[in-house]
Amino acid sequence: MRLDGPVLIIGAGIGGLTLASALAQRGIECRLFERAPELAPAGAGILVQTGALLALRTLKLDAAVSAKGQDVLMGLLKTERGQTLQRTSMSFLRDELGASTVAIHRARLQEVLRDAGNGAPIALGAELVGYEADASGVTALFADGRRERGALLVGADGLHSAVRRALLGESPLRYAGYTSWRGIAAGSGGVPAHEVTEMWGPGARFGFADIGPNETYWFAVLNAPESERESNPLEVVTRHFAAWAEPVPELLAHTAPERVFRTDIHDRLPVASWSRGRVTLLGDAAHPTTPNLGQGGSMAIEDAVVLAHALERAPALADALAEYERRRVAGTNRIVEASFRFGKLAQLENRLAIFLRNALFRVLPEGMVQKELRRAAQFSLEDGLARA
Repeated sequence: MRLDGPVLIIGAGIGGLTLASALAQRGIECRLFERAPELAPAGAGILVQTGALLALRTLKLDAAVSAKGQDVLMGLLKTERGQTLQRTSMSFLRDELGASTVAIHRARLQEVLRDAGNGAPIALGAELVGYEADASGVTALFADGRRERGALLVGADGLHSAVRRALLGESPLRYAGYTSWRGIAAGSGGVPAHEVTEMWGPGARFGFADIGPNETYWFAVLNAPESERESNPLEVVTRHFAAWAEPVPELLAHTAPERVFRTDIHDRLPVASWSRGRVTLLGDAAHPTTPNLGQGGSMAIEDAVVLAHALERAPALADALAEYERRRVAGTNRIVEASFRFGKLAQLENRLAIFLRNALFRVLPEGMVQKELRRAAQFSLEDGLARA
């Protein structure tokens, strides 16, 4: 398909940068527009799941991402006292599919994606306020009065997407009932390489993974009212988790206060379609999810690769967007709901319910967990049912 203008990508995060790279490799012109005034190093750590790494392999970017992070070959679930509830080998994903899950700093992942964009222009300080679409194209409207004309407008602008609001109207956020803090600790804190661990206590969780070089990503989750804030997030996390088993106190002791970010956990109820005419969505703009399954950024990567592939192969734009939704809507919506349910299970506060939950995880066969990991890891551009 030959587009009659550039693809306008709103948002230069993981999904937008991946789409720019995928389009550039296919010779499709695109332009990126980012609301922030600069592309500063963002966020803390992220797990690039096996399916997303396979998607990046189609762009020849998987090796670069792996080189800047750490392969995850073992997953551990423990209590807040350090007692192991479940131990799951993840090396089978590498053996069967040729790709691991990778723990990496978000800034390093974005660096790889940005460098692969083949010079796609990025306009900073560009706040979208709406768009105008007609039969021949779409015009993006920005707060500073700028107007940009293209063939397709893609909203990759996250949970609070302006494109989604203009396309689908206002839809309420769904607060999960808990908030999170994310940080980067200097050094390993005794955390083994190639492992990701999550510890569960009453209404609270703490997880961590080595993301190299000489850095450990951690996250803390706590049941809390919505919209609470504090002047020193690290102090609050330390107060709540100081009595947990090592390496939690060690990691917190080696974290600088300015490297801690607090985020309330929200998603939205899934929708059956996120495209209209010459406008579509991807990533959290399309299917915002809670982070409990570690799939948010990975789904954005997969969305971007599938969308670029559809734009290259389909005979017309409408066909491309229909194929994109056919391949992505059902699977991503399933993950959104599964993640929400899993978060409720993980954040239990009732002691009896926690006892029963932990007993279940102690006897849950490793093979059952691996079956779900294998299902989530599937990705192929030739498979119309990928991740469905």
